Amino acid sequence: MILITGKEGLLHRSGKEIQNVFQNLFKQRGKWRRKALEVAPYYSADAPRAANAKKLIVCMYDGRMDHGGIADRLRGVVSSYDVCKQLGYDFRIFFNHPFRLEDYLEPAQVDWRITEAELCYNPEDAEAMFCGSNGTLVEPFFQRLWFKKRFREAHRQLHVYTNALLLPRSRRYGELFRELFKPSERLEQALARYSQPLKGGYVTMSLRFIGLLDDFKERDGRHIAPEEQQRLMDRCVDKIRELHASEAPGKLVLLTSDSTRFLNYAAGCLDFVRFIPGDVVHIDYADKTSDDINMKLFVDMFMISRAERAFLLQAQGMYNSGFPRRAAQITGIPFTHIRF
Repeated sequence: MILITGKEGLLHRSGKEIQNVFQNLFKQRGKWRRKALEVAPYYSADAPRAANAKKLIVCMYDGRMDHGGIADRLRGVVSSYDVCKQLGYDFRIFFNHPFRLEDYLEPAQVDWRITEAELCYNPEDAEAMFCGSNGTLVEPFFQRLWFKKRFREAHRQLHVYTNALLLPRSRRYGELFRELFKPSERLEQALARYSQPLKGGYVTMSLRFIGLLDDFKERDGRHIAPEEQQRLMDRCVDKIRELHASEAPGKLVLLTSDSTRFLNYAAGCLDFVRFIPGDVVHIDYADKTSDDINMKLFVDMFMISRAERAFLLQAQGMYNSGFPRRAAQITGIPFTHIRF
């Protein structure tokens, strides 16, 4: 059923889309410039000059700005790399908050690593830029223009804070991701271990509750009564059962979710359901995360990418997560978003 009214309805979403288009047209660049000023205090004329001779574009995830979750950060990386590659500039990633990216993802065809000592904070040679997202269909066009303008204007180093998504549905996203990244040896070992019980083939189904079940910290989360929580979980289990019967009969289903409570509940109700054990946190709200939490994050991502098919299930009040969508793009497997 297609909802017409309400916050999840077609009219509301269409109106929001139009509003956001005008925001892009008239406000975004000013907002992006002001946002970049938040890190201006870290730059000083007394800082050492840049050592790099060729222009260097550096994606920055250092805790000095809100960056979004891992899917948001990696889509910003891929977007930046796409433009950087087209323009012929050197590309690096400085990702040290709340963990070191190199501990889980290694360079594949491009060595994107950079040390803190190689970063320049002298305004003669370096500056920061910001490019955010608000999810409109036309936004990638404006983001790409902004990237090209700022990349070309930059001096020796440009420090890019972004979660931009320039390739929302393109197979090129996966091609660029695979040029940049491959799982670390530890991550690959974990993937092999969790893949073994699923070796006959599996699909994934993802659900993002954003705190509705009281077991996940989320800025935009809202509380619902315990009886509503139970009804929501039962409704989601029913949808998983229905979807399994119609779209993946005989297949195992790997569930991913921000609610460990729901994962355990669904697995207790459905004998074809599996999930990767461990806690889940939103990395934008953590100063530091454990290795177990980080490992589960990347295992979930790559297990989705290696499935036969991926689904996102979204009931009213739940979140339209980009995590399974971006994971599916890594390898180009079919992805389906189901609202119910």
